[in-house]
Amino acid sequence: MKKHLLISLLLCLVYAGSFGQTRHGDSAWYEGRYRSQEEMNDIRKKEAKEKFESWFMPGLGYSMYQPKKRDSTGLFSGLTVEYLIYANVDQNDDPGPSHVRVYSKLNILNSDRKSINSMFMYTIGLDLSLEKNPKRQFLIPYFGVEMGGISQKQFGSGIQFTPTFGLHLLSKKNMFINIHGGYVYPIRNFEMLQGWYGQAGLNFALW
Repeated sequence: MKKHLLISLLLCLVYAGSFGQTRHGDSAWYEGRYRSQEEMNDIRKKEAKEKFESWFMPGLGYSMYQPKKRDSTGLFSGLTVEYLIYANVDQNDDPGPSHVRVYSKLNILNSDRKSINSMFMYTIGLDLSLEKNPKRQFLIPYFGVEMGGISQKQFGSGIQFTPTFGLHLLSKKNMFINIHGGYVYPIRNFEMLQGWYGQAGLNFALW
């Protein structure tokens, strides 16, 4: 009896010792087992790429807008000043988009017809990725919508909204490079000003 008790006690000590060794040093428990500091550093680097939030990033771009009545309005193009309000990237297998962005922007567009004054478009936009876990930082397709106003001397001012479809050419915590296009639906002068819109631009962190 004492012999069996002694053997059991020794086995418990050996197990406790081996368990303590798995926790020794800089190892950490992660997803069902202990991992070395080197493994944890690699995991943290991967998670930093696949899961992050970004706030308040300025940006610049170039836009083109072709109204349906281009013969009367001309083709508009020009500078876009964009401000990324919030972005969330969370790449996992849960339902829902991996990339979400909310932004505002101002377009200053000039017509290729000298008789037509400049146009201003001011919008707030939302875009959502089509994939829930792309496991990459580039070429990520998304869809979205922009809503705001449109103002031009000859055609007046009004509300417009634009469904969009695009690509994150690059998606990082401190930089987004995007291209997207859509179709502008103005409330006023619909038959004349409805038309295709395209933009290329980037947002970047200042620090």
